[in-house]
Amino acid sequence: MSAFHKNALPAGYPLAEYTIESVLGHGGFGLTYLARDTRLGALVAIKEYLPHEIAARDGKTAVIIPNASRDAVRDYHWGLKNFVKEARALARFKHPNIVRVLRFLEDNGTAYMVMEYEEGGTLAGQLKQQKRLDESSLLRIIIPILNGLHAVHEANMLHLDIKPENIYLRSDGRPMLIDFGSARQAITAAGHVQKIALTQGYAPMEQYPDKGKPGPWTDIYALGATMYRCISGKRPEDGMERYRAILKYTVDPLTPAVKIGAKHYQKNLLECIDWAMQIYPKDRPQSAHEFQDGLMGKSRGGSREPITSPPLARSSRPVSTPAPSRPRVAGRRDKNGTAVRWIWAGLALIAVGVVPVVFWSDIKPVLSGLLVFPKAEQPKTARPATRTTSVKPKRNQTRKSAPKTKRVAKKPPATRPVYRTRVISNLPAPSKLFRTLNGHKDWVLSVMFSPDGTRLATGGNDKIIRLWDVGTGRLLGSLGGHGYAINAVTYSPDGKWLASAGVDGSVRLWNPKSGLQQGALRGYGYAFYAIAFSPDAKRLAAGGKDRTVFVWDVDSGAQLYALEGHKGDIYAVSFSPDGKVLASAGADKTIRLWDVSNGQEIASLFGHKDKVLSLAYSPDGKWLATGDAGNVIRIWNTYNGTQERTLTNLDRSVLSLAYSPDGKWLAAGTAADTIRIFDARSGRLAQLLIDHEGYVQTVAFSPDGMVLASGSRDNSVKLWKSK
Repeated sequence: MSAFHKNALPAGYPLAEYTIESVLGHGGFGLTYLARDTRLGALVAIKEYLPHEIAARDGKTAVIIPNASRDAVRDYHWGLKNFVKEARALARFKHPNIVRVLRFLEDNGTAYMVMEYEEGGTLAGQLKQQKRLDESSLLRIIIPILNGLHAVHEANMLHLDIKPENIYLRSDGRPMLIDFGSARQAITAAGHVQKIALTQGYAPMEQYPDKGKPGPWTDIYALGATMYRCISGKRPEDGMERYRAILKYTVDPLTPAVKIGAKHYQKNLLECIDWAMQIYPKDRPQSAHEFQDGLMGKSRGGSREPITSPPLARSSRPVSTPAPSRPRVAGRRDKNGTAVRWIWAGLALIAVGVVPVVFWSDIKPVLSGLLVFPKAEQPKTARPATRTTSVKPKRNQTRKSAPKTKRVAKKPPATRPVYRTRVISNLPAPSKLFRTLNGHKDWVLSVMFSPDGTRLATGGNDKIIRLWDVGTGRLLGSLGGHGYAINAVTYSPDGKWLASAGVDGSVRLWNPKSGLQQGALRGYGYAFYAIAFSPDAKRLAAGGKDRTVFVWDVDSGAQLYALEGHKGDIYAVSFSPDGKVLASAGADKTIRLWDVSNGQEIASLFGHKDKVLSLAYSPDGKWLATGDAGNVIRIWNTYNGTQERTLTNLDRSVLSLAYSPDGKWLAAGTAADTIRIFDARSGRLAQLLIDHEGYVQTVAFSPDGMVLASGSRDNSVKLWKSK
């Protein structure tokens, strides 16, 4: 019998209103039992504080300190105090990715933490069977864990013992953090029983005595080490050994993740693991959300500021030490260092409902590198739930020519497709700030006017949707339901629905009049960054971390399509004004066009050299504007697919774009405190609006074009109008 089980309470032992049934697990600081609540009949897990290096069972049930030295007694009671403190703190949490503590009690000279019991097993157990995890499975575990870790850090707590054994996977795959280590860290701080207080390979240098102060960066290292174990199949090198190697000017004994996983994982993921496992705390991500942003491709090497939109909720903990460098996690460039322009043919033909017979051999000499058609042999189609991987031909692969035949090519229609839009008189560009709406307690990430222009909906990092009266600036109400940051809000064109999407992986539908939630739509479980209604209000599209564009039927809530093709996070989606085409864009620097009627991909547009963060159709549907993290706006002709104009007179990333209803102005919110308004026809900068004190995350015109709304990281919403 092991020392752990020798010290365990026997099966059938009554502990308060619980009966011990068996031992679930053990560690250096205690045991965990499976027990049954005698009143409710429910199973619970009970963790007992019993540091085996300094305490033991007395042969019955009481916990004693055999070596009753002054130091041992002090260490035991110091750890017990922190164990109880941890239990009280965790009992206040109701987070899906943190173990739920029901209560705590003290008995037998020690303390017990009573937790919810759920079927499942640890990540360590899964790794014993699989050795390694694929990238998708790994991120499905780590991203939710980072959400839970952020909540822990916001409560001024640390886990201090993250490892595969302490990540629990429920039977449905949902992960949660268990077995917090504040008690063991408290004893370690006193300089005693170090070997059981730390888990070698997962503990960074600052967890060792006199080597620094633990903080959120400490948990980030441990989580990075856990990810390293998942991709390499082995425990990482000990943090102290790595530190000593650096002091001796020898090679770091840890093989970098970018080397060990190069053939099986994306470079960005591997770079982030190496970033998290930097030896010195100042060189790591300083918060859970900073690390999460990196994994999502939303942080940039050499800069401590996230530059993409929409961001996740930031940590309120101040960053004490700037990092001199970090891995580059921006989207990869092509080998020649320039983006490849892919422009489509056939979009205009679909828009007007005409499909003339045109052979590739006829038009190839004319287009010569300008037009690249999607593969006709294997068109990308929407699949409701099953995710598949399609193989594209390499760029230098020669396509088979069509068989020679008599030319019967028809000229494309001479006139552009006609869209029905509201006729609004030309208005001057907004230039005057006339109202500031204060109420949000964190970054404002999205603003949207109601179809009648009387209301404004706003959402952001404080998890609340706020509804405002545009005429008076009065707060009409607040809608709560999302558990995490709200990245996007939008009204349906008929005003029947208000939709919101966020980090919790849900799209929620609200009755804008009553404020009641009417339903929730979900994808694969990752964060959503963008949503859009079709012009007829019958369909709703959303994109985000899933790298998939989901399209639902609004009335029934049924998923119509899961559009796959993007190789990175999706930051923007928009329907064309006629509702026939859905555009999406994201971290892979690509704009993809989808046929709304059948879910097939019409074309892919390449031209951006950095992540595409925003897009907007002009009201007449003739133009598609796209903005990227490289400070560039590109204007595409939707009739023939050519890039008509490039706007480069911007100083920061383009986080949001909006055309005025008359199509005269194009407003851009940037990763600065400015809003730039361009003449949509000439591309000339017409107005520069400066009043925000943080990134302008979102901009939107009112339906009549009289008002421009902007939301910022300074927690405010501002309304602008013409003089």
